[in-house]
Amino acid sequence: EESIIGDIVKRSLKYSSEVLVCDDGSSDNTYEIAKRFGATTIQHNTNQGKGATLRTLFQKALEKNPDIIVTLDGDGQFLPEEIPKIIKPISEQNVDVVIGYRFDDKNKIPCYRKIGNKVFDKMTSIASGLPFRDTQSGFRAYTKNALKEISFFTNGFGADSEILITLSKKGFKITEEKIT
Repeated sequence: EESIIGDIVKRSLKYSSEVLVCDDGSSDNTYEIAKRFGATTIQHNTNQGKGATLRTLFQKALEKNPDIIVTLDGDGQFLPEEIPKIIKPISEQNVDVVIGYRFDDKNKIPCYRKIGNKVFDKMTSIASGLPFRDTQSGFRAYTKNALKEISFFTNGFGADSEILITLSKKGFKITEEKIT
């Protein structure tokens, strides 16, 4: 993500006291660029997957004792300017987790991706008993209490679903917020 990560870090720092970036074994300059733009950087020597990356970031975030953490992918698909929007339900509605809901009928999504997301969404909804529409969104907000209770074992993309299932079974309030 070397071509976009500096901009993502810079824009995110306008809404956060600190930005953590985990470079998951990439061969480009993501780590160096993120650091140069002000991120606290962590590096995996080899690619371990999205779940392992989230686990690393969550552990590091907990050391900092945050009130709220926000996750967003480093590929530029999410707008850091919507960080206030994604944390709003936590302060106004006493919610523990907010999922940035990306999809509606206006989105032009490749068919293969739409099918894959729908399968994960349905499985997660059945397992959690909650009607999530975008379980694979990487743009989320978590309270400190929710973050402390997150436990998951999946190293790949299934981690997003596993996190939601675990937290919903533990009684945490989860909602979705429409994002761009």
